[in-house]
Amino acid sequence: KELKHLGFVRIAAIQTLVCVSNLYEYAKQNSGPLRSTVGTVEGAVTTVVGPVYRKFKGVPDDLLAFLDTKVDEATDKFNKH
Repeated sequence: KELKHLGFVRIAAIQTLVCVSNLYEYAKQNSGPLRSTVGTVEGAVTTVVGPVYRKFKGVPDDLLAFLDTKVDEATDKFNKH
């Protein structure tokens, strides 16, 4: 859904995710002797977080759309007064 007022939040979140992902990949590649441990921990976290992520995957977009609607309503009321 296209957001009227809070579209910048979605863009900022995507840019932050890309930056953190790149930083994580860089750290993982340069972890030296800890590389196997990092891989093991990553696998365990993926196993645990994966189902939770799939369950709540649409919630941030729905919440952002709800908040955008509320901002739009508040803006309309403010403009009327």
